[in-house]
Amino acid sequence: MFDFKFAINSFPKILSVAPTTIILSVIATIIGLILAILIVIIRERKIKVFDSIAAVYVSFIRGTPIIVQLYVVYYGLPQLLVALRSMGINTKTNGLPVMLIAILAYSFNASANISESIRSAYHSVDYQQYEAAVTVGMKPTRAMTRIVIPQLITNFIPNFSNLFLDLVKDTAIVYNIGIVEIMAKANILSALGFKYIETYLDALIIYVSICWIFAKLFQIFEVVARKYISHTQELI
Repeated sequence: MFDFKFAINSFPKILSVAPTTIILSVIATIIGLILAILIVIIRERKIKVFDSIAAVYVSFIRGTPIIVQLYVVYYGLPQLLVALRSMGINTKTNGLPVMLIAILAYSFNASANISESIRSAYHSVDYQQYEAAVTVGMKPTRAMTRIVIPQLITNFIPNFSNLFLDLVKDTAIVYNIGIVEIMAKANILSALGFKYIETYLDALIIYVSICWIFAKLFQIFEVVARKYISHTQELI
């Protein structure tokens, strides 16, 4: 039988670690966005050598499960530091924070997915608008910042929202490297009380709530961005 009392008592305990999930997701997304912009610049400008490296990197990340990437960083980063130390580079090879490892792994994952989303949004903008603006005397930089980038942003927000929410849900596996977040706490409590459906239902409610809140925030941001960009373009 479903134990309502156990579920109710477990809920605040699981909720208490929700900030870990949110912090990991937000930081990884911010770092991933910065890396994604660099990747897009490299690929769109077709910078020699780096273009090929970026393409392989994106293909590798998008073609492998996040848990594999997490394990590669978790086990590979300490070995890389050991190798650097053997080469005479002063590195600390012990005691790497698991949170740092998780942030790096999720940042790499986010950077590849976000970069493809940015490229898609960029190519969805009618390039003839940019050419027309330059033809009538607008500087290329101004045409890019006032015409192309604003439209790119509005086209990018919905996909960015989906990528962020996917990342929030993907953090459910970081308990594999010892981080106590929502799913880890649910597993701990369920193992102690031998009541699994109760704690997993609590975790489900918390995940749904977090994703709903952020989805609404992104929707509000999208509406505000579209109004601002529409007003700005009227002034051009």
